[in-house]
Amino acid sequence: MTTKRREYTREFKLEAISLVVDHNRKVAEVAESLGIGISTLDNWVRKYKKEQQGVRPTKGLALTDDQRRIQELEREVRQLKIEKDILNEEGLSEALLRPDARGELCSSGLQLCWHRTTSTSIVD
Repeated sequence: MTTKRREYTREFKLEAISLVVDHNRKVAEVAESLGIGISTLDNWVRKYKKEQQGVRPTKGLALTDDQRRIQELEREVRQLKIEKDILNEEGLSEALLRPDARGELCSSGLQLCWHRTTSTSIVD
């Protein structure tokens, strides 16, 4: 029989960390009072202190707001790179960036296409 690994909310972790870091309580004392493992709390505290120093977490979600924002921005950059690569593969990026470009984008299935329009007016 396997035991299910307990999951804790970010808020719970930060409160436990605060008891150790801000209130100078011992890890063992806080862990026992909260019913969590000493090594678990010790890992949270070490991870938090590293993040406070600007070290990016190697796995999992960050604990500090700044590091969480960095993770969010990194995900956004990865997504934008994927979208840019798709446009480049379809040859659309250059067409869209030309100042005299007139037309419309459509998606048909999994393909993107660029249709030239005969109108020279720009639609708002």
